[in-house]
Amino acid sequence: MKQTYVKFDCPKQIIQFVETVSKCDYDIDIKYGSCVVDAKSILGVLSLAHSKTVEVIFHSDDCWELIEEISVYAA
Repeated sequence: MKQTYVKFDCPKQIIQFVETVSKCDYDIDIKYGSCVVDAKSILGVLSLAHSKTVEVIFHSDDCWELIEEISVYAA
């Protein structure tokens, strides 16, 4: 399991993020405080992550390429 932090400035970035992570076979979650949502859910990520720094949890150890790809949203 790996983790990183991201922040989105607009809903368009969230949609692009969800489209990117949806290509992966393993589970990915977004966490803010005690709330956790599926990172492949546009509604879940929109409701939790807009204008906040959130933790992205990758349920795989082989996710370096994806982490690099989403680094444009790094907080």
